[in-house]
Amino acid sequence: MADYEGYVVYGKKNNKRQAFGVISNNSECKAVSKRIPSNLKKIIVEIEDKRFYQHHGIDIHGIIRASIQNFKAKKIVQGGSTITQQLSRNMLRVNNKTLYRKIRESIKALELENQYSKDEILDLYFNNVYWGKNIIGLRSASLHYFGKEIHYLTQEESLTLLTILRGPNYYLKNKDKLAFRYNLLNSILLERKNITNKRHKKNLDKFPLLQNNPIQILRREVIPFITESIEDKKCVIKSTIDNNLQALINKIINSSNQPISIVSIQNGKIIAFGSRFGSDYPFITKANVGSTLKPFIYCFLRKNGVLNEKYSSYTNKLDWTVREATTVKPYLTIQAALLVSNNNVFINSCEKVGMDICLDYLSDIFNKNREYFYPSSILGATECGISLYELAIAYNNFFKCKSLDSYKIECLNILKLNARNKLGFNIDNVFLKTGTTNDNQERYAILGNPDKVFAILRNEKYNSDTEKEGSFVKQIRDFASLVLNTRKNYKWT
Repeated sequence: MADYEGYVVYGKKNNKRQAFGVISNNSECKAVSKRIPSNLKKIIVEIEDKRFYQHHGIDIHGIIRASIQNFKAKKIVQGGSTITQQLSRNMLRVNNKTLYRKIRESIKALELENQYSKDEILDLYFNNVYWGKNIIGLRSASLHYFGKEIHYLTQEESLTLLTILRGPNYYLKNKDKLAFRYNLLNSILLERKNITNKRHKKNLDKFPLLQNNPIQILRREVIPFITESIEDKKCVIKSTIDNNLQALINKIINSSNQPISIVSIQNGKIIAFGSRFGSDYPFITKANVGSTLKPFIYCFLRKNGVLNEKYSSYTNKLDWTVREATTVKPYLTIQAALLVSNNNVFINSCEKVGMDICLDYLSDIFNKNREYFYPSSILGATECGISLYELAIAYNNFFKCKSLDSYKIECLNILKLNARNKLGFNIDNVFLKTGTTNDNQERYAILGNPDKVFAILRNEKYNSDTEKEGSFVKQIRDFASLVLNTRKNYKWT
């Protein structure tokens, strides 16, 4: 698999492509740009390092000049570091003000000057310089602060980004200082004839406001699941993501008291995803999924002759001791067992039909080797586990409109009743299936309709939480009220 580090991921917002993420296997938002505008290179040299094209990484004249100015002012008012030294500092990730750091920085600067052309050094500089928060590089800064790619920046916006470069976090907190430095740089550029009087006036009249467009850090493992196309020349990945829904899910995940993960799939494509444990968690982490497998088994049992007969809900033919979620009548039909998620009835009915063919069926549903499924898989346990993504795509494929038969419709009606009972919403075609596993430390919910599915996993933090089930259902109810239209008798389409 290619690396794609620094590629910008685009989703769709109101039918238009918009960036929402950057591929990064650490916490830095570092978008790569293969082409830096020449006017920005010219301005940064004028502002930061006038002798950039004359020195070889270390500017003795600049050091002497800065020392004299600092001595006169009796404080540090100028720095003697060249652009190449600043690049070295960013690449070495060393910010402590020591002689040792300065020596390392200088050696690295000389190496860079020997290895790259001046133009290449400027490209490296703009791709590695720190722009506040976790923003690294000009492209990330352009996307975060102005919501656009570099080549769409206005001259005023470009100047603003260069203004905060000297101390991003300081200027972001001090708007008056930001405006003062912006005007100062604007005047310097006019004085040195880098801009015209007309441009100088436009810069003054159109001082842009910095925005806060969150750019999500995405690990490269998510790429195969969300990609529509890749443009290597632009370092762009076009995805299937719905940016509005993605932003909502990020907000829900970040505000949850318990760690949760969510995957949403519509018509076989991922439209939103996320996890407190990292963007790749819903795809690569596999676990037992509890009672969420029961709807698949239910449809198979109905097709294979299980009708309205009743089975023991307290014991099973395998003599397993299983935990049940609720107290029920001693004997239940498979329909009633699905509604209350009774384990014993499902074990007994699978034994009647044939455990092996039931497991063959589950193997086909999840496209996994049959050897990974054994009798306890009826209760959601498999040898290799099932990821949240695999669970969501299985539901979406299984219950899609074109594949619905009478048994699936019957199953959906039971799950729709379950949704109404637990959520209290009178929405015509929404289904809900929940499940718990790992001694109730992991709780699953599948919420959806034949076109769209949300798979949700909550990892419990406290074993002593006696209100887990109630608080989880409340969280799902709150989630549903945000992603669905919960008006009475509304049909979710």
